[in-house]
Amino acid sequence: MKLTRSAAALLCTLIARPASADPAGATSEAGAAPLVVYVVVPLCSNEQIDCGSAVAGRPADLEHNVYWGAVFGARRFFERAKSGWERVEVTRGEGVFLERAVFRRFVSGAPWGRGAPVEELVVLQAVHGDAIDRAVDHFWTTTTEGGSVTFHDGGVVRTVSIQATGYAGHNRLMDGKRLPATNAGARSPVPAFVLACNSEPYFAKALEGAGSQPLVTTSTLMAPEGYLIDAVAQGIGEKLGPAALRARAVAAYAKWQRLTPREAGSVFAKRR
Repeated sequence: MKLTRSAAALLCTLIARPASADPAGATSEAGAAPLVVYVVVPLCSNEQIDCGSAVAGRPADLEHNVYWGAVFGARRFFERAKSGWERVEVTRGEGVFLERAVFRRFVSGAPWGRGAPVEELVVLQAVHGDAIDRAVDHFWTTTTEGGSVTFHDGGVVRTVSIQATGYAGHNRLMDGKRLPATNAGARSPVPAFVLACNSEPYFAKALEGAGSQPLVTTSTLMAPEGYLIDAVAQGIGEKLGPAALRARAVAAYAKWQRLTPREAGSVFAKRR
């Protein structure tokens, strides 16, 4: 299943920029926009949930936190050998936005109606675990109002628009946190996925009501680790629709959690 027309249009927005090449020599079309997936990752905090160990749940520990620097953490998983992603930039942030990592790969241009490979960028934003409410608000605002990212690509400063967003961390709405009011006058919503425990009943209808298309959500308790972000991002790069993206998430979860497909399938909400 492909994305709806409105969602596909959001993902195909063009931004003029110079052509760029990957290490293997693939070159994106001149003037073609990159596909940008922006993922907010609030670090795990033992004050909120059991993160597995004392060190894994330190809310500002970028090196060891289970959701960021641990073996299946978001940044470390994308940086693993033969991941298929090239690290473009990693920068320390300010305040509660601790670190941001930008990764790149090139995908077939055929699903996007392009003759040359398409540049796909995944931007991972680590947020201090004690500021998880800020992380939720940041994800929501970026999803419902749109946004852009500025980063250094070699010696070039680039600003690119975000075509899809993600959230990977604790479901703070289960603790009573409420989503911020949507600014109707500033709406420019993009599709989104929410990798958090039982995210379907807490996020799906709200996303739809704000004009965003939910891509992947969950129905049970789960581990929002790096392999899921990777699987969903790769599927977005192939222009898969929500049902196929869910299938990718199920396969990745089954593999890395050592579950049967049926067991892993129960974790993710069914989407059309």
